[in-house]
Amino acid sequence: MFWKEMLNQSEEFLQDPNNIQYFSLKGHPEFPYISDLEEEEVLELMKEFVSSENQKLSIANMMSYAPVFEMMLVKKNLPSIFG
Repeated sequence: MFWKEMLNQSEEFLQDPNNIQYFSLKGHPEFPYISDLEEEEVLELMKEFVSSENQKLSIANMMSYAPVFEMMLVKKNLPSIFG
């Protein structure tokens, strides 16, 4: 599912754990590093990330944690002043 379509879904849809396979941030302008990854890889990483925070797996929770995950990817890709 295209990320813009996720924004128009009902809260019930976004909270239902059965719908996490539709999670995608591919092409989202606020998440360029996540967008560079394969959708399946993003889904697996986000599932692991949300689960490690003891949160219910849902599109809504994955969207909540996406900015944190993006910052982690940005930090990982920034050059260090120490080389």
